[in-house]
Amino acid sequence: METITQTEGATSAGAARALKPAAAPDRFELERADELYPAQLLDFEAAPDLLYGRGDAAAMRPGVAVIGARNATPYGISAAKAVATWAADMGLTVYSGCARGCDQAAHRGALEAGGLTVAVLGCGADVVYPTRAAALLDRIAAQGCVISKYGWGTPPAAYRFRERNWLIAALSQFVVVVEARIPSGTFSTVEHALSLGVGLAAVPGSIFCAESEAPNRFIGEGALPLTCRADLESAAARFLPADAPRGGAPLPGPEAGESCPGGEDPRQLSLPVAPDDEVLRALGAQPASLEELARDLALEVREVMLRCSRAEVEGTVTRYPDGRYGLSSEELLRRAHVHPGALV
Repeated sequence: METITQTEGATSAGAARALKPAAAPDRFELERADELYPAQLLDFEAAPDLLYGRGDAAAMRPGVAVIGARNATPYGISAAKAVATWAADMGLTVYSGCARGCDQAAHRGALEAGGLTVAVLGCGADVVYPTRAAALLDRIAAQGCVISKYGWGTPPAAYRFRERNWLIAALSQFVVVVEARIPSGTFSTVEHALSLGVGLAAVPGSIFCAESEAPNRFIGEGALPLTCRADLESAAARFLPADAPRGGAPLPGPEAGESCPGGEDPRQLSLPVAPDDEVLRALGAQPASLEELARDLALEVREVMLRCSRAEVEGTVTRYPDGRYGLSSEELLRRAHVHPGALV
């Protein structure tokens, strides 16, 4: 979840648009004294005196923030969706900022799992930003809520997105960082979480992937590594109060605190590929160019190209904008036993 730039945050005809009143779902305004004002915010003096939103304010119950890069890799998109799906299955509300990439994948994962999700905006709750997220914001409002500390019609601005990061951290009992470069806007939310005493977990990634620099660093500095659903259950048991209300019953799975057996738990983010498919096995470790694969596997470039092309047609492999190949989001989610659903 990365903040927008000053240019992106500038008001313009194409930057954002307010919903027409007739098309807007039910709206609400909550003061600190209201019964539905999130209880977790009352501990903080900096909590907004008024929250604006549309949807069901009761969705702002204890939960987890799932955040990450806008320019996410297929691994990041898949991991964000898998984590949000597991959280929704456990009855946790999933908080995020509805930015493209990891944020939107997290919202979609919670929605498709039938769970609650809350989008926290850096503009008015009635303003569609990003503009292409109109349909997603409507779904979130129908199955959770869209909220803001800013009044109706407030346009997006860079500083407002930094401020909304505080609200995301304060609403959640712990934050999961999926992907982020160093530096990135994700650090703002993490800094707020640490200052507020909110728990921190992170999804590890390849040491060769720039998008995994931040979560790998956070893990090195003490964040809980999150590699499977059992890890998420352990984090929830550690950071959520025992009597915290939840949106539903957890699905059958390992007990909280149970370790994830390597290669045996079908809910892990990565599982072994067929042993005779060396190209897919290599791409499961990290994206690579045709030349790198040919060199590392001692194969002809033509042979690698044919295998990657065939896997791309089958939907197992995708080609990155920089020319590298990697496992597709659909394939990664299949291995995590999470239905791919809508990924964009």
